[in-house]
Amino acid sequence: MNPATTYHSVAASVQSWIHSGELHPGTQLPSERSLCERLGVSRVNARDALHLLEGQGLIYRLNRIGWFVAPAPFIYDPTRTHSLLEEARTHNRALDTQLILSERKPPPARISRKLGLSAIIPTLNVIRRRAVEGRWVLLEACYFREEDFPGLLERSLTNSLTGLVRDVYGYNNRRLDVAISSKPLTTLQAQRLLVRDGSPALKLERDVIVSGRCIAVETEYWLHDAIEMRVRGQTTC
Repeated sequence: MNPATTYHSVAASVQSWIHSGELHPGTQLPSERSLCERLGVSRVNARDALHLLEGQGLIYRLNRIGWFVAPAPFIYDPTRTHSLLEEARTHNRALDTQLILSERKPPPARISRKLGLSAIIPTLNVIRRRAVEGRWVLLEACYFREEDFPGLLERSLTNSLTGLVRDVYGYNNRRLDVAISSKPLTTLQAQRLLVRDGSPALKLERDVIVSGRCIAVETEYWLHDAIEMRVRGQTTC
């Protein structure tokens, strides 16, 4: 049998288990050895099939743990002015947040330039990771001008930061400048999302502008297969 045909047949079998409901989103797949024994194929063909399904977004791998059935992609509007939590509720998705660190220190130089600060001026830095249906898919690094957000680090930072900016600090009229690029995850970023070093990610950098001045920079790293971007169009005459 052609090796390519073999690994495609393995992929088709696993795909049928997923579509039939035998394997639900979040369920761990059988080990490569179990797949080999169940389907009568080589370890190489089993591994190639899993990588094929990963590329199709049907499964994902947690480093040193195993393969899992992927939840549906998160529908995401990168230009949103409401919170990610509000967006998750709109689409009936389970969203969990974990605070990794919050500290007062000088940010990277490019962030200082955006915020109009000298390199030695500290900002309020918040790093979090977020899970959709139990899978860690998003790493956030946010930088706030201290003079614009007094007492921020003493507040609860596992809830909506967008809500804090809007409702607590009163920045209702704000513009968001968004840059989107594709980046491989660094070793530390990959460790925090439990994936392999260099895994592909979509980087979104959002500058929060109020009265012509940048008061915060929000940087997001999404696993590339975990989101589907949709931007609402504007009516034109």
